[in-house]
Amino acid sequence: MIAFAEVAVGTGESVSCRLCAQEAPATYFSAEEVVTRIRHIASAWPDVPGPNVSLVGAEPLSHPELPTIVSAAVESRVTRVRLRTGAGALGAHGNADGALLAGVRHLEAVVLGAGSAHDRLAGRPGSFADAMAGVRAFRAAADARGTQVAVTALVPVCRHNLESLAETIAALGRAGASSVELAVAESGARAVGSAAWLSAAADTGMVNGVWVHIRGAAPQGMSQLHAIAPANCIEVEP
Repeated sequence: MIAFAEVAVGTGESVSCRLCAQEAPATYFSAEEVVTRIRHIASAWPDVPGPNVSLVGAEPLSHPELPTIVSAAVESRVTRVRLRTGAGALGAHGNADGALLAGVRHLEAVVLGAGSAHDRLAGRPGSFADAMAGVRAFRAAADARGTQVAVTALVPVCRHNLESLAETIAALGRAGASSVELAVAESGARAVGSAAWLSAAADTGMVNGVWVHIRGAAPQGMSQLHAIAPANCIEVEP
């Protein structure tokens, strides 16, 4: 299992459900602050493969100094750099190749649904198509350079997207995601039929060659294997 230490590049989230809460304005930390944290993690990394860093929080692709941050992580001998991102900006000319050249090797795309369902919940028309185009651009850039990369996805699950999870998993499988984490919020866990919808999502993943990880214990009657994550997050003391 690969372990990542999460480093926030700012406050906020790259994608969140607008029906659950209004989007808070993103604020970004300076590159110096982020790099200092990364260097500490690299120097204090425990005795497990790595160090590995996941850039999270506000949309990392919108940070004005992202190339500097990623390059500094590579210079600090970080083995794997992952972006948790809405991914849409990667489809813009040169962005995917630029991220790859800077040192990004792992992509964790955040989606709320498939197609218009994602757009409606995210409050951004066309954002799902943009995200999938960004994922494809990242993979194409990697293929062109003969570079091995990993693409996974994170789906924040609430009562508004629970019933569309199977369709979402299928769409992510077609986009080339190797695994999907379902981060189930309380409103999703308590919704009527949640166990059935989560089980359907896991079954859809198996059919489409995508490992589905349910953060926390899998629902009763469902294989507890789905509580196993292909990658986990660890804390490195400040």
